[in-house]
Amino acid sequence: MKKIFNHSIILSLMLAFSQVAQAHPGHDHAHWASNSIHLLTVASIAAVIVAGLVYKKVIRRRKNLSTTSAGE
Repeated sequence: MKKIFNHSIILSLMLAFSQVAQAHPGHDHAHWASNSIHLLTVASIAAVIVAGLVYKKVIRRRKNLSTTSAGE
């Protein structure tokens, strides 16, 4: 429970200060490519997360298979 609470505090702080981090003159949301760039950024972050989860699942499956075959 404490771990979930700590993660939610960190997430809240990140969301609260993200606008401050992006508030520089070169960050133009009115530019014609702004939506595409933001979409690509979010998609690449999601792809890294999915790849990490798939990798973790494959490693777990290999460990289970090696444990099962070693016990036979």
